[in-house]
Amino acid sequence: MPIKLSKIIPKALFTTPKIPSVAVVGLMVVEYVILSNVIAPEPKCTLNVERPHYSTYLKETRNIDAIKLNITSECNVPQDYTEVESSIRKLENGQQVVVYAPGLERRESSKSDPKKAEFRDLFALCRLGKSMSYVGSARGLVYLKGGGTIPVKDDSGIFRAANCGIGAQWECELL
Repeated sequence: MPIKLSKIIPKALFTTPKIPSVAVVGLMVVEYVILSNVIAPEPKCTLNVERPHYSTYLKETRNIDAIKLNITSECNVPQDYTEVESSIRKLENGQQVVVYAPGLERRESSKSDPKKAEFRDLFALCRLGKSMSYVGSARGLVYLKGGGTIPVKDDSGIFRAANCGIGAQWECELL
């Protein structure tokens, strides 16, 4: 026959709290605040390089033909800004040739999302109707709010065709 717990431990211990409930909740909140400030997450950042593509937006708004490269840096903590060196390469006679390399570019983090910085204005003029295969890549540093930097790099993956060829005047050989 099972023994009832109420016969072993008097009922008064179960119903009468030794510390008021409000104090217990308050202590839990204080503990959470202290631990969340002391044990901050380890900063991690990633770079996302999208595939180079023909920009219909630039054609519609500025009436130019261009291959565009979009890049986003994203962290699990707020960042001040991101600096990257990016490039677009094409395949020509089995060789990779850099057709666009704007140098060091810097973007502030987004006001609406301080963990993210976006590069949306990187493009190279091209000649519509000439199909070429392109890949994009970037590497750089994310500068975190409160100090510290995190190196990041990415590429768009495999070469993908676009129906717009970047001309010789924008080419330089791959280093």
